Amino acid sequence: MKTEKTFSILFIFGLITKCFDIPGHSLLLIISASIISILYFPTAFYFFSDKNLKNQNLALSIVGGMVLAMAPIGCLFKLMFWPGAQIQLTGTLIFMTILLAITFSLSKKSNEDLKIYYKNYMSRIVFWFILSYVLYTIPKSTIIIIQHHNDPELAKLKIQSYENPDNIEHEMALQNYYKQRDSLYMIKNTE
Repeated sequence: MKTEKTFSILFIFGLITKCFDIPGHSLLLIISASIISILYFPTAFYFFSDKNLKNQNLALSIVGGMVLAMAPIGCLFKLMFWPGAQIQLTGTLIFMTILLAITFSLSKKSNEDLKIYYKNYMSRIVFWFILSYVLYTIPKSTIIIIQHHNDPELAKLKIQSYENPDNIEHEMALQNYYKQRDSLYMIKNTE
């Protein structure tokens, strides 16, 4: 449980550092999302059961682990502007909605021993559902504007480059901007 919370907090911290364009945010997001996904897929039943493996619905735990493993990767793809993010987030949201409905109906009929299991299960699904939904609804351009709020010219060039990936002129303009910015930075540091 502490491992899961630690890497979830690191993922949120990576998200915040991305908003302020702090160096290292990409590495932090990639490592934390990957580890969370790896933890959820084979060992989700451990996180849901509160260390008591007998008090759980094993089939629901396995399916939940697979769905929860998709959520951080979908969020990561969206934050890194990698292709396939919307598809992963769509699948995650659909499956999480189904799991929430099933879990809610099962928790109403469950005995007292399974109440903690269903509470842990639903809290994780709700957390990742909300984060996935927020990232699903936010356009790439908004993420770029937030990330580069202090450099609107760079934000404009990146948006043009991402919206028109086949247009070489936009990519060249972005590369020229980086070269110009880096040369100005080098001049400032040598003075």
